[in-house]
Amino acid sequence: MLSLPLTLLALVAPSQVSSVVVFPDRAEVTRVQTVPCSGKALATFESLPPAADPSSFIAVADGASVESLVAEEKPLASRFSAEREALQKKREALERELAELTDTRARERSLSKLGEGLSAVAVRRVSRELAEPKPDVRAWKGAFDTSLDTRLRAVSEVAAHSARQRELQRALESLRAREAWLVASSDRLERRVEVRLACRSGNARVSLRYLVGGAGWTPVYEARADEAHRRVRFSTFATVHQATGEDWSGASLVLSTALPRANASPPVLQPLTLRAQERAPERKVLVRREEYREHAEAPGAGGSAESEGAVRAASQGLSVQLVVPGKAEVPGNGSSVRLLVARTWLEAAFSWRAVPKLHPVFFRVARLVNGGAFPLLPGPVDVFRSSGFIGRQNLERVAQGAPFSLSFGLEESLRIERLVVEEVSRDSGFLGSHRRFRYAYRFKVANQLPRAETVEIAEHIPVSELDDVKVELDSKRTSEGFSLEAADGIVSWKVKLAPAEQRSLDLAFHVDVPASYDSGGM
Repeated sequence: MLSLPLTLLALVAPSQVSSVVVFPDRAEVTRVQTVPCSGKALATFESLPPAADPSSFIAVADGASVESLVAEEKPLASRFSAEREALQKKREALERELAELTDTRARERSLSKLGEGLSAVAVRRVSRELAEPKPDVRAWKGAFDTSLDTRLRAVSEVAAHSARQRELQRALESLRAREAWLVASSDRLERRVEVRLACRSGNARVSLRYLVGGAGWTPVYEARADEAHRRVRFSTFATVHQATGEDWSGASLVLSTALPRANASPPVLQPLTLRAQERAPERKVLVRREEYREHAEAPGAGGSAESEGAVRAASQGLSVQLVVPGKAEVPGNGSSVRLLVARTWLEAAFSWRAVPKLHPVFFRVARLVNGGAFPLLPGPVDVFRSSGFIGRQNLERVAQGAPFSLSFGLEESLRIERLVVEEVSRDSGFLGSHRRFRYAYRFKVANQLPRAETVEIAEHIPVSELDDVKVELDSKRTSEGFSLEAADGIVSWKVKLAPAEQRSLDLAFHVDVPASYDSGGM
């Protein structure tokens, strides 16, 4: 049997992160190497983060075929051993110097005591010689000078050595903290993957893909109103964070709206059963409808949009992938990075809108249509006008091409007041077969701006879901010019007000309820 020699060529240059697909709850990382290949070759991917899922490793080779993939874990002790040894030597040197300073401080205390003793000797000599006829004054000066020099030298050495001791203590604490971190890091594991290749000659480009946890992204938006041109500059940002310990430096970043765990689980069809239960006849009770549907607005602006720069968005069925322009720099220490995804000009229909029953003020509202290349995910929106930052509001999910609204603050010079004119009930019909509830409201609006403005006022009336309960708008008592959305019961007016003009609008309607109903909720 003829045996062929097996030659494995290991890669010298380290692999690097070339691209990352970031999901809301994880990320798919791709590393790339170029291997000189002749016969057999070995591509080694070192220092993979512990957050990498071993079951997700996939290797793909361009210019070669992948024969096998082997993944292993090893402690990081070898990586930090040289630094730990160097730190240990520095720490031991500092501890020796600190011990020497401790001995020096003991000598300084002895020197200080010596100076105090010499001073006491000089005082006793002076006291004794004062009684003599010819005292030696020159000897007195020498004794005091010797005592003073000894004490000054002791004080100077104490000050210098105390400062050095504090410096050594700080340096020693820093070294011990670093050494403790290295000890803890050495106990951690890192992953290593070997990819065995078969090829003819030349270079093979090897890609390794794997999933990591501890990563994700959330959308953040910014809307700037350009009322002069009736448009809004809408910017989409992504706040990306990852704590995998692996820096994504110079990588191509793709943001995915998919949730891998959720999208991979198909729905389960549950049994549908019918049940019957006997009940005694009950009296119908009329209750207020507290859950009001949102007013279904027709798009007030066209669906056209002007994008600044090309934004690539690829549909993935249940999700969309957004390509972040340029190369990304995302550290692996858990800090957040804000990246620009897209910036689009959207046509806008601006209006002053008030719902006085809920809040008696006029808001500047822009009706928009998502004309971008991707749907908008739920997230906060920072809104700006020409005067500057207005505030932050939350945006719900907006499909591509769907309408949505943004508020750009309020205007105190536009005033509105809601007054209750009538809320009464009375019996009507033959022998009081039903009761009628009558309601009437008045809205007083005023324009105190130096220019004419068109304002919108909205109020709702009840929507009956019962055949024998009737709601009817009193068109004779209701001010002209209103529009009614029968599906959701929204009555609205568009009123043009001149400067300093005031106007009143009336709304009246009634509800007919069978007398057999308990209508206490009305």
